[in-house]
Amino acid sequence: MTLLALLLKISVPPVLVAIMSLAARRWGATFGGLIMGLPWMTGPVLFFLGLDKGPQFLVGAARGAVIAVWAIAAFILAFGLAGRRLAWPGALASAVAAYAATALATQTLDVAPLLAAFLSAALLIGCFVALPRPALVAVVVPPPAWDIPARMAATFALVSVIMVSADLLGPQRSGIIASYPVILTVIGAFMHSQQGPDALLRVLRGISLSLLAFVAFFAVVGFATPMLGQVAAYAVAAIAALTISATLIAVSPRLSRPAGVATP
Repeated sequence: MTLLALLLKISVPPVLVAIMSLAARRWGATFGGLIMGLPWMTGPVLFFLGLDKGPQFLVGAARGAVIAVWAIAAFILAFGLAGRRLAWPGALASAVAAYAATALATQTLDVAPLLAAFLSAALLIGCFVALPRPALVAVVVPPPAWDIPARMAATFALVSVIMVSADLLGPQRSGIIASYPVILTVIGAFMHSQQGPDALLRVLRGISLSLLAFVAFFAVVGFATPMLGQVAAYAVAAIAALTISATLIAVSPRLSRPAGVATP
């Protein structure tokens, strides 16, 4: 890993957690989830790795990022379902176990890129459908002054542990650990602890759809890089991802409607 990619991996997530936490406070947990799934961290890291290691590496890494969504989908579903019954430590432990089991089962699969993208999209939509709709109207709880710094510190600590672990473990386990959803872990745990399971469900339902933009981004990168080159492929991928994200944000009032509220 290049030095720049390493610095991005360590320094960017805490800043993103702060930005997304503030966005969720301003526009709601569903909106926070809808922007969380964009490739804020993975995209830049793979861009610099592609420049360093070449287009063939980037194409393979893009497919790996799409397949990693399968384990993230398992994480989301387990977190949401367990969060209805358990406090945040138990719910998070269930999500981590689901992520690890799915990642171990899929890490060595050889799947065609288009099929991988189709399966990822289907799993994410399935998560959105399977997650219970929040039963309550959102209640804003004033956070303590230390909330954002604590979230940033927790993110930095988690990323640091992941980076150290990836260096000590073999390549297969390193890939599993490197794809772990750090930002979702921190924001989801804080949201569940402070505002309860309904707020967590709003975030998870939002991100399950937001990750469709993530899948589209890396599917386009993997498909277009050999034909257009890395920079042009990233530009086309960014347009595709932002279009999907903007569409989801536009319809977010319908997506975030509590259970039992009729559609006008």
